[in-house]
Order: sequence, then C-alpha cells, then structure tokens
Amino acid sequence: MTSDHDLAGAFRDGDERAFAALFERFRRPVYTFALRMLGDADAARDLVQDVFVRVWERRAQLDRPESFRSWLFAVARNRCLSQLRRGRDQVPLDEAPEAALAIAASVDGPERDQDLALLRRALAALKVEYREVLVLREYQGLSYAEIAAITDSTESAVKSRLFKARRALSGTPDPASIQGR
Repeated sequence: MTSDHDLAGAFRDGDERAFAALFERFRRPVYTFALRMLGDADAARDLVQDVFVRVWERRAQLDRPESFRSWLFAVARNRCLSQLRRGRDQVPLDEAPEAALAIAASVDGPERDQDLALLRRALAALKVEYREVLVLREYQGLSYAEIAAITDSTESAVKSRLFKARRALSGTPDPASIQGR
C-alpha cells in the first residue's frame, strides 16, 4: 500500500490516480468530521465534495506532502466554520443519523439509544472550538500537533480546549466560570 506521503507528493505534481486514492482514503473521515461539526448529513456530503475540489485546485500549495492529512482537515475545518458562520439551516445533532455519532457501546437496545441521544445533545451544546478539537482528537485520532496546525493554534491551546470540552461533556463546571471563588 502506498503511503499518504507518497500519494500526496504525486497528487501535488498532478497525478490524478494519486488524487483518486487520497479521495478514497480520506472521504469518509472528512465526511465524519463535517457531519459531527455541522450536524447535517446533506451538508456534510456537499462539504466533502467542496473540500476535495478546493484541495485539487490548491494542490500546488501543498508544501509538505507529509502533512497532507493536517492540510486536508484544515481545509475541511475552514469550510465547516464558513458554513456555521453563515448560519445555514442545520439538522440539530440530536436528530442526526445514528451513524454520524456512532460510538463503541457495550450495550444494545434502549440503553444504547439513550447514550447516543445524550452524546448528540452534548456535542451540539459544545462551543464550536471545543467540538472541533474533540472530534479531531477522539474521532479522527489526530495528534495535538496536527490539531494545532489545523486550527492555527498552539498545542497547549489545543490541550486546553480539549480539557474544557471533556469537562463540559462530563458536566463538571469550569472553575473560571464560577462566581465568587
């Protein structure tokens, strides 16, 4: 199997087969990211197409093929943020298809459905900057350095946002937000 680095280098040089291979390799992760960020399956599918068109058009800007994944997710993130800023009508995450937020659950039936509904609502309630780092880390498995590159921030800022996102998901209040302490 050809490495991402090798495919990205060939893609940058205009190899259409390398682009097709990268599309097949990354379309699902980009779709999953977009779906979790936007909460709308149709918008996520459209965004995947838009992202890969933009990536093709800007392939000459890929300075470091070894960082293709980070570059790709940065493009996807920027497109998601643009859609969120436009206030596009979205399906709330708690109404998103189950596959959008599939989690490894050890239980089946009503308990699992309840867990999925709780997760959807919790993700929907997170600030966008917390949701994106959580999705990139927990669902896409990216490193802190990759997430920092994608979000144009520092690793310590990523760690801080991730900590706050996890804290918000657990229901633990942020000490900075408690008055009088």
